Amino acid sequence: MRPENKDLNFIQTLNKKLTRKDPVLDLAYDRMGDAGIVFLCRNKDLSHVQKPDLSWNEITDEGLGVLAGSGSLAGLKHLILNANQIGDEGAKSLAVSKNLPNLESIELAHNQVSDFGALSLVKSQSLLNLGFVDLEMNKVGQQKLTRFPDGAVVSKLRILNLRRNLLADENIADWAQTGAFEKLVHLNLGWNQLTNQGARILAHSPTLNRLETLVLDSNHIGDPGALDIAGSKHLNNLVQLYMQDNNIGRAGETALLAMRSRNLVEKKRVDDKLNLNEQRLGNKDLVSLAQYEKLDGIVSLTLRNNHFDYHGVQELANSPYLKNLKSLNLMSNAVGDKGLVLLAESPNLSQLESLNLENTGVTALGILALSQSPHLNKLKELNLNSNDLGEKGFRILADSGNFKNLTKLRTSGVSVGDTEFQAIVQSDTLSQLEELEAMGNVITRESLDSLADSAILPQLKKLDLRRNKLKDVDLIFLADSPKFHNLEALRF
Repeated sequence: MRPENKDLNFIQTLNKKLTRKDPVLDLAYDRMGDAGIVFLCRNKDLSHVQKPDLSWNEITDEGLGVLAGSGSLAGLKHLILNANQIGDEGAKSLAVSKNLPNLESIELAHNQVSDFGALSLVKSQSLLNLGFVDLEMNKVGQQKLTRFPDGAVVSKLRILNLRRNLLADENIADWAQTGAFEKLVHLNLGWNQLTNQGARILAHSPTLNRLETLVLDSNHIGDPGALDIAGSKHLNNLVQLYMQDNNIGRAGETALLAMRSRNLVEKKRVDDKLNLNEQRLGNKDLVSLAQYEKLDGIVSLTLRNNHFDYHGVQELANSPYLKNLKSLNLMSNAVGDKGLVLLAESPNLSQLESLNLENTGVTALGILALSQSPHLNKLKELNLNSNDLGEKGFRILADSGNFKNLTKLRTSGVSVGDTEFQAIVQSDTLSQLEELEAMGNVITRESLDSLADSAILPQLKKLDLRRNKLKDVDLIFLADSPKFHNLEALRF
């Protein structure tokens, strides 16, 4: 391993990159080998380097030992070593290094690390800031360990990826026994060799009580293992569970969905409010969620940006536990007119005062159902942003007595023109409006004149007309007209 024999082009390229003082040092695919590591570590000016990418470089345990022993890389926070030739000794050299106090993540995917090396990293007594270890596509599970590395689990370790290894049930028993999982919030065990027994070991391990995400896809787990996971008294924080491509039937699936719903409600509920935004909830998730009795008493439910459609909305509409609901946010889901019809027909939602339908595929047909609903006639806030309502939709909105209590109306990005806007501001039934948002439409001066003479304006407090077809002279009219001076907020 003689650095003087390293290819001259590599040395020149490295020197150029180091001259730029970039905290990210990209050396992937340079085939630098161990000799390149020696040359890199002999460079005296590496204090700025925080994230070197050394993937695909034919680095072995020997080269990694040199890096771990170097005092020139103390600023490292993220170390990427994917697709090299690193085994247990290399992993151990990192684990015992005193020169990497700031290291936060290690990527060692597609190497040759087995159980001892992996556990050495997890239980390192030196890498106390390590929060993420990626060991995908290694040889973890190849060994049956008779002894385990000393020390507790790294104090900040939260994410461990052991995907595509050789882990069988007995290996998981060893790992759980060592306490290797006790600090984790995310554990990926997908594409291994786990069976029902392995699932049971995980379910009964008290060291997994902090876990929020567990990946077990593409193993050999059936309904018994799924039922063990679902019934675990330790996995109370688990809200993301991936078990696709196993042998799980309807019984196991139903139990897992119920567990997830239970955990989500317990974890995400704050007093009488439940925030389930961006939880990847599909129709099946809403089936179990809507049947969970601890939804009773919820007054605010937000489900923005999930993966359900009108089938999921039907489950909410039929839930007997949402009768106290006053605020419902369905933004960025495929609700559509069918879903809005189901909401409109539900007597369980008769207390609803705020409904967010932004970007839900609603048209005039859905607004018609809402306008004729015998149950949803207490709405005070309605968000219709980013839908295609058309002139008909706005006429319905303006004429229906169901909207007489509206104080806040949002219609941004719905192609509102003068005809539609004037229908709103000249409406007798919408005379209680205090906030009106109509950004990103095609409103002109004609609408401003109509608004100035409308019955809505005196009680209107907030008006947002940004990104419309208004000219400078129109904006001057807005600013100078005394009729608009009572507004608390005017944005144009």
